[in-house]
Amino acid sequence: MLQLHILGPAFDLPSIDAECNAAVALLRLHFGDDNDSWELHISHDHTIAVPLLKNDSQTLAHGYNATARCMADLPSPIAHPPPSADATALTSFIQTHGPSLMAINLYVSASNYTSTTRPAFTRILPWHENYILPPHRRAVARKQTEHLGIQSIDVDNVHEDMSHRPQGFEGVGKQDGGFETQAKGRARLLLGGGKATLRGLLQKSEYAARFKLNALAENFFEPLSEILGNGDHFLGSEQAREVDCLAYGYLGLMLFPKVEQDWLAQTVRTKYPNLLRFTERMHKALGLSTSVEGIMAHQSGSKPRTIDAKPASLPWRSSPQPSIVNTVTTIATELVHQIPYLGRSPQVITTTSSRTPLWRQYFQPLFLTTLASLALGGYYAIATGLLVWPHGERVQIFGRKRLSDYGDLGAAISGISLMGVQARRTGGGGIGVKEHVRVEENPRDVGVVIE
Repeated sequence: MLQLHILGPAFDLPSIDAECNAAVALLRLHFGDDNDSWELHISHDHTIAVPLLKNDSQTLAHGYNATARCMADLPSPIAHPPPSADATALTSFIQTHGPSLMAINLYVSASNYTSTTRPAFTRILPWHENYILPPHRRAVARKQTEHLGIQSIDVDNVHEDMSHRPQGFEGVGKQDGGFETQAKGRARLLLGGGKATLRGLLQKSEYAARFKLNALAENFFEPLSEILGNGDHFLGSEQAREVDCLAYGYLGLMLFPKVEQDWLAQTVRTKYPNLLRFTERMHKALGLSTSVEGIMAHQSGSKPRTIDAKPASLPWRSSPQPSIVNTVTTIATELVHQIPYLGRSPQVITTTSSRTPLWRQYFQPLFLTTLASLALGGYYAIATGLLVWPHGERVQIFGRKRLSDYGDLGAAISGISLMGVQARRTGGGGIGVKEHVRVEENPRDVGVVIE
C-alpha cells in the first residue's frame, strides 16, 4: 500500500505546501478514483522532507521529482508517456522561480504571514509544533529570498528605502520642503490622519516593493501563460502530466489563500486568465477540494476511517499522535538548536551545490559528545569516591586552642608550664606564704590558676 505523507490541508487545498499539492495531484492522476491503492497521511515532523512516498514501512521517494520518477515505474490504468525535454525544462523553470514568489507571498510579507499563514498552521499542527515549524519555514523563506533585495516588504514602517535613492540625493531633509515638512508628513502617516497622497502610499513598505514584485511575478507568469496558450494542459498535451501537476501545486497556493496583500493572485487574475482557468479546472477535475475542519476532525478520531463526503474524495487516513516522549524530545532538540554556534541554520535548497567545511560538519556532534562525556565522567568519579571535593578539616575549632595544638613549640611551652606548677607544689613551703595551686585542664585549654 502506497502512503503519501504531506503537510496538512489549508485554503481548500490538500496541503499548505506547493509540492505536496503537486504530489497529491500526481497520485490522483495516476490512480484515478481508486482510493484503495494509496493512502494520504498528514506529517508534522519538520525534520523529514515532504512529500514523502512510502510503501508500507519502506521509503520510496523524498520530494516531488523523486515521487514522479517512482510513479512512472508503477503500472497505471492510464497510459502516461515519459517526460520530454520541454517538460523537463518547464519543470526546472517552475521549481526555480516558483518557490521565491511563494515565499514572498506567504512568509516574507509580515501582514500575510501573521493574518493568513500562521493561523493556517495553527489549525493543523500540534501545540508544540506551532512554535517550531512556522518560524522555521519563515526563516528558510527569508533566507531563500534575501538575494532578491526585497526585504523592505517585511519592515513595519513607512520610511522610504534609502538603498535606491536617486543620483545626487544628499539625504533626508534636502528635498520637498526640508526635514520639518517630511517629519510632519511621516507623523500624519503614522497616526493615520490626513489625506493619503501618492508619495505617502509609495513610502509604505508593501508599495515600495510592489514594482519589483510585479517584475518578478511577470517573469514567472508570462512564460507559463505563453506555453499554456489556449489549451487545457501545458505543452499542448491532451491529458494532464507530471508538469501539469507541478504547475497546479504552485499556482493553487498562489491563488487560493485569502491574504491581505494579494498582489500575486491579482496579477494572475487580471493579466493571465488562462492560468487561472487551468488551476480551477485541475482542482475540480481531480477532486482536490479539501475541508480543513473535516480532515482535522477525522484525524482526531471523530470521523470514519475514510472520508467519503464526496464521490471523488481523497483517501485520508488517521496518523498516529506523537507520544509524550517524542514531544519532549522534539522540544529539547529545538532548544539545543537555539544555542549560538550549535543551532542549525535555515536549510535552503539551491541549484548550485555549496560544499560545507569539514569542521562545520562535525563540530556540533563532537562538541555535544565531549560535553556529555565530561559530565558523565565527573558524576561517576564523585559518586564512586575517585574524586573528592576539597572541604577542609572535618572539625573546626574556634576561639582559644590548647598549647599542644601549636606544634612542637607549643608542646614544649606546655611542658615547661606544667613543670613550674609541679615545682611550686613541692618546694614552696619555707617561704611563709601558703599558696593553693589548681591546675585546670579542659578540651578547650590547659591553664594554670594560682589562688
